[in-house]
Amino acid sequence: MPMPLETSKGTDAKPDTLFLVGDVFAEFAHHEGVLTVSRLARRIRNGTFPEAPEAPENADTDEIRVTLGQGVSPFDVQFVRDTLARRGLADRVVIDDRTLHERAGREIAHKHRQENVLISRPRTVGADRFEADLLVDAGNEVMSDHLTGEHMQGMLAMEAGRQMFIAVAEQFYLPPEAVGNSYFVIDSFATRYRNFLFPLPAVVRCDVLSHRSPHRTRTTFHCEIAVSQSGSDTAAMEVRFTAFDNHLSHAKETRAAAHALEAATALAAATAAADPAKTAVRTS
Repeated sequence: MPMPLETSKGTDAKPDTLFLVGDVFAEFAHHEGVLTVSRLARRIRNGTFPEAPEAPENADTDEIRVTLGQGVSPFDVQFVRDTLARRGLADRVVIDDRTLHERAGREIAHKHRQENVLISRPRTVGADRFEADLLVDAGNEVMSDHLTGEHMQGMLAMEAGRQMFIAVAEQFYLPPEAVGNSYFVIDSFATRYRNFLFPLPAVVRCDVLSHRSPHRTRTTFHCEIAVSQSGSDTAAMEVRFTAFDNHLSHAKETRAAAHALEAATALAAATAAADPAKTAVRTS
């Protein structure tokens, strides 16, 4: 799902700043100031990174900062650090990978595999306002079979928004006994795409507009969510959802599944009765 077209904005990368992205974003890494993990490691090994500074006397003292974009894993960072160490460059190149170690946990993100978690643990930034870092792993399920051009697909923004409102509800609003024991049902989820989302640092914001608990078994929420990059929103979402007690929701879901099966069976029987020839099973 592409984002709407708009005039691209430069990263304004300084000469001593480098954005590192996963190999899956090689198309985006054609821009100056961006390297993939494999390309950076290759340049370190062949001696072309870091480039010689304009002032030779600073060759061994200039610090180079590497900022992580998307698609980079802790395993990738360690690989780069090991490559730097073998060239004696470990103290000269600084890789800030703190956000990779703050990924939201399974209990609040409702994902079984770490690579499918798209956000860091949410943090409070104001009254009923929260923020998390976007953390796209190259092995994420949404990335498995869709990559067009230099931007990231719109479904990533939607899934990050979904994980964000669940994590915010679990971490800040539900009672302790309900955390990890709630079932989330989306009533509405409206999304507007405003800009392309590129594999650079981005944040996911969540404003909780209202929340109430009409019964001890459920809490309803109304939230606005935005995925923002370099100060501009790339996607804006408005969502209404309910967190149900697991036991109650499973019972309701089981009844709904039984009704759906009955309706499908009745439709199949009616179709067969209307045109037996089309539904007959033929064997050779």
